[in-house]
Amino acid sequence: MTTTHQQKMHSRTCFGCGCENEHGLRIASLWEGDESVCCWTPEAFHTGPPGFLYGGIAASLIDCHSVCTAVADANRSAGRDATFDPSISYVTGTMNLRYLKPTPMQTVTLRARIIAREGRKTQVLTSLYVGELECVRGEVLAVRIDPSSFV
Repeated sequence: MTTTHQQKMHSRTCFGCGCENEHGLRIASLWEGDESVCCWTPEAFHTGPPGFLYGGIAASLIDCHSVCTAVADANRSAGRDATFDPSISYVTGTMNLRYLKPTPMQTVTLRARIIAREGRKTQVLTSLYVGELECVRGEVLAVRIDPSSFV
């Protein structure tokens, strides 16, 4: 069964996936087997060099999609694929990016997979594509936190 991670996130104002952030990217990530997938279309104001996506937006897409994948993976591992535990929350510990090709201003597809889990840490490998062209690759260390400690 395919579930939308974005709809399950308790941070509805997140710049990347928050459905209530009117200025955000509002991504929605879905499971396709063991891979988390997101399609997103840039708008003109997301431009960097003429005709290409601003690199910071690509970084934000990889960051949020990776963290959403870690959250969804933790819930899936706990047997909750359809309903998410709001106490499961992750933040970015580190993010390493490789800009492989300039990203044309077209619909992008993000593909993420879990490459390691250890305690509170989940390592996620995410690639951003336009069609079959891999433009950006990122490795994100997502760290599980207690969201109540920030209230």
